[in-house]
Amino acid sequence: MILDAVASHWGVIPRADSKVVWCELATGLEVSKDHPRDLRVAQAEMSIVRHGSARNTEAQVVTSLSTAVAEKAAIDLITDLLHWLHAHGCDPDEALDRAQMHYEAELEGAD
Repeated sequence: MILDAVASHWGVIPRADSKVVWCELATGLEVSKDHPRDLRVAQAEMSIVRHGSARNTEAQVVTSLSTAVAEKAAIDLITDLLHWLHAHGCDPDEALDRAQMHYEAELEGAD
């Protein structure tokens, strides 16, 4: 009932051992007329929401294959985020530069 009241769209995705409940909430952000229903923009939006939620803390076995799959997923996520930034009137190159500086500063702080 809560989702129905506040979300513009919502649904349930059943899984073998769980289920995913998703919803779309109005953000107040203007959507570029060039990318109103771009799948990559929507994927980036979902990734941003998931990133802010609790992380899975279970230990996972790391193999060269799992690392390659994770690397591809990370590259796909970065690409989706660049599409999202562009669709919302931001400069993707500027965001990449700022992210790189932030990353390097965190590395220096860890030393």
